[in-house]
Amino acid sequence: MFAAALIAMARPALAQQYVPKDVLVSDFQRQKVILMRYIDIMPDDRLSFAPTPGVRTFAGQIAHIAQMTGGMLARIARHGTQPHGDSGVYLRNKSALKDYVARNYDFAIAGVQSLRPVQMVTISDLYDLKWPNFKWVLAVQEHAAWILGATALYLRLNGQQAPEYLPF
Repeated sequence: MFAAALIAMARPALAQQYVPKDVLVSDFQRQKVILMRYIDIMPDDRLSFAPTPGVRTFAGQIAHIAQMTGGMLARIARHGTQPHGDSGVYLRNKSALKDYVARNYDFAIAGVQSLRPVQMVTISDLYDLKWPNFKWVLAVQEHAAWILGATALYLRLNGQQAPEYLPF
């Protein structure tokens, strides 16, 4: 009983040690803008471009980022069902892809905003890893940056310049 009381008292202190929600939200908003710019830059007829056999297409890379972002926040924040779409449509149509990205990012942003401080430090066991939720949010953002960096090459291989990195 005493140990449980100590843990409960320690949680508010731990909750003050994560990246503030407004910073996480602004990072997701910035990523959403960058993804939209990538989609806008790629020619319509190149959404299905893949640099080598066996890798995701350009649209597949973008959709993967959105799916992972929305999906992870659904698991962490538990604030509803992740937005879905028809991959037969959004992988071949720019406006449908932009809609899919926007809905998943808006869902993720709402998920971060819904997390109370104690939830930010709650441990979630995902993919055989036990991390506090704030670390999962950071990992989702890192994953998006990793995939987006690889996707810049898809643009270049199609004669397009990747958009400037925000916020610079």
